[in-house]
Amino acid sequence: MDDQELISHGRDFQSLDDYQKAIEYQEKRLKKAIESGDRDKEGAAYRNLGSAFHSLSDHRKAIVHHEKALKIAIEIGDRGGEGRAYGNLGSAFQSLSDYPKAIEYHENALKIAIEIGDRGGEGKAYGNLGSAFQSLSDYRKNIEYQEKRLNIAIEIGDRGGEGGAYGNLGNAYDSLGDSQKAIEYHKKHLKIAREVGNLDGEGKAYGNLGNAYQSVGDYRIAIEYNEKALKLAVEVGDRAGEGRACGSLGSAYRSLGDYRKAIDYHKRLLKIAIEIGDRAGEGGAYGNLGNAYHSLGDYRRALEYHEKLLKIAKEIGDRAGEGEAYHNIGNVYSSLEQFENAVDYFVSAVDAFNSLRSLLKSQDNWKVTFREQHETTYTALWRSLIRSEKFDEALFAAEQGRAQTLSDNLLIQYKLPTSLSAAQTDTKATISLLIKELSTPTIFLATEGLTVYIWFLRRENKVAFRRGRIEADTSERDPIQALLQSSLEKMGAEDRVRSDRASEFSMEARGEGPGKLPLPPLDNPLKPFYDAFIDPVNDMLGPQDDELLIVPNGALGLTPWAAVIESMRIRTVPSLTSYQLILSAPEGYHKRTGVLLVGNPCLKELKRPLDDLPCAQEEVEMIASFFNTRPLTGREATKAEVMKRMSSVGLIHIASHGNARTGEIALSPNPGWASKYPQTKDYILKMSDVQAANLRARLVVLSCAYSGRGRILKGEGVVGIARAFLSAGARSVLVALWAIDDGATKVFMKSFYQLLREGKTASAAVHQSMKSLRESEEFSEMKYWAPFQLIGDDVKIEFEAHDDVNTNEGN
Repeated sequence: MDDQELISHGRDFQSLDDYQKAIEYQEKRLKKAIESGDRDKEGAAYRNLGSAFHSLSDHRKAIVHHEKALKIAIEIGDRGGEGRAYGNLGSAFQSLSDYPKAIEYHENALKIAIEIGDRGGEGKAYGNLGSAFQSLSDYRKNIEYQEKRLNIAIEIGDRGGEGGAYGNLGNAYDSLGDSQKAIEYHKKHLKIAREVGNLDGEGKAYGNLGNAYQSVGDYRIAIEYNEKALKLAVEVGDRAGEGRACGSLGSAYRSLGDYRKAIDYHKRLLKIAIEIGDRAGEGGAYGNLGNAYHSLGDYRRALEYHEKLLKIAKEIGDRAGEGEAYHNIGNVYSSLEQFENAVDYFVSAVDAFNSLRSLLKSQDNWKVTFREQHETTYTALWRSLIRSEKFDEALFAAEQGRAQTLSDNLLIQYKLPTSLSAAQTDTKATISLLIKELSTPTIFLATEGLTVYIWFLRRENKVAFRRGRIEADTSERDPIQALLQSSLEKMGAEDRVRSDRASEFSMEARGEGPGKLPLPPLDNPLKPFYDAFIDPVNDMLGPQDDELLIVPNGALGLTPWAAVIESMRIRTVPSLTSYQLILSAPEGYHKRTGVLLVGNPCLKELKRPLDDLPCAQEEVEMIASFFNTRPLTGREATKAEVMKRMSSVGLIHIASHGNARTGEIALSPNPGWASKYPQTKDYILKMSDVQAANLRARLVVLSCAYSGRGRILKGEGVVGIARAFLSAGARSVLVALWAIDDGATKVFMKSFYQLLREGKTASAAVHQSMKSLRESEEFSEMKYWAPFQLIGDDVKIEFEAHDDVNTNEGN
């Protein structure tokens, strides 16, 4: 067989994933090259042998051959061969979990590929670098590199590279907690792998899909995909892939409660990982075995395995694995009721995950999903502190996990000094500083099942801690959210209410006692919220207290607190830290001049036209009369015009349609859209649009249905359009929690602005306007007056100072 035939056969068997046969032919080729003194062919044979051994997970032998290929390439001046050797060495060291060395080699490969114009090599180097950074838990860098790889692969028609990029992007998004996006990418990878006949890629795609479905709790589908991955890995002799599939299957069976089967699979992974030198796989196996034995109540063995994971994670620089190990050890100590030990480990876990969050820089959505993915760690810390009866420390820990991304954004938005940036991580200092400035009694809320934890804060006073309990259906996935939904339905708040549906619902207070808040009416559907969250601290509120600041979490952010406590002015804030940062905004940051009024945008040109809102137009025209200005209405109220003006005014008021899920706002489409109908980017004011706006508004009024809605997250709170306005720099935002009635809203807004003009604060104006509706004959039902909620600071509006935004945009 001549040399060309040896080359051809070796490549054929390599592409067919028959690595042993490929090795056989490459060794014959190597022997001939050495005999003939052909250094170029000798180097190529070493390179191909190294790749075959790598595919068989014999990474040490792969490194030996790639180092020989590198040496020859340097000797004969083959820059392309040198670059390929660096890339192959990087992949081998990555498989041995030596990530710094892997990155060094891949960066060398990238440099050479760019130098010689090798687009394919450049794309491959980007992909390999991304994978290495993924292993170091730097998901942002992985996504950045994989997107570069994807663009190059599509440009040069490299279908295999395109599929690999999709797979690696899927892994990054799964690590960030965006499992749905991960599934989309992995399905693209699987499709391409099947098209090009890449069994190795197909197996990886199956395994990655299994992991993503595991993340969303679909364990049966996870098992189905991982069994396919395992079968393919065994077929092609991919020991690393076999180990990964076993580990994933073990995790799925543990989630289903089959701990013995889980242990069998994890032990199989452990054996393979040790055999092929996969330190990351070995650590993962130890961690999973620890979790399985924990589930079986064998705490001693669980601790032993988690300590082994921790040791390996530290050695290889796997910060995510380190955080996971700390969390798991904390869980074991918590099960042993050794809460002080548990606290130490949970603190270390939180530190690890916070350090990984910081690598995501300003990527808001990634930070939010990543924080939510690790919610259990933050929660476990403050709950362990409560069980240790360290109630103040528990508050500091609970606060540290609240609205972190919003606080990150506010630090940047207000360009606050580094001293305040440091204070953000020192929640004890933040809370101490805030208590000195608090002019309003404040309650910080947290829940565990049906148990309610309440911290009561008052200026210069020690923090008080109380417990409560809410009566809700424990069969629901989120009992409190289900109770809230049920309460709103009883109020009729989930309907698009009309004024002719008013009833004789009585709102008289009952059971009032000295120094206590009036109890809500017995037929108030929100009474369970009063009993659980307000009654436990009622004795600490005196007759002089006419306002309450609430820091809710999860679904509590959508509770109409004004209907729970009718006698007090109510404001909410996403977290104590974010509130402190708002109060710390530089003097003069929030404008006192300029008004932007937007109402009844024209939405007739959409594929599915939205109705006109004549009452919204009347509303903004009425408000305009207070300021001697002209509102943007109809076709003038385009998205582009609103965004252009938002940053230059002190007051923004928008009356339009709102999205029921996110609160995002429909505006008149920008002219010149390219397609038959306007696309959402042409007319929807999205959260991302608002967040990029650099607002200076003291007050934003979102007179739109559902403007208080958003994704309900345990850590970040309600992530919707209202949060976006706060994040962009608004000092205070007035929102609606459900579909508001046109007639009631017009009456409310007229009263609200009249009271603001009289010098009342926003919270006082909201409270008094609600009271007027409540006492009216037409709008006395809760569904009319209770949806309005003020978020952020309390502000006053100086009417005389306002100018017409059309003629004074720079003020």
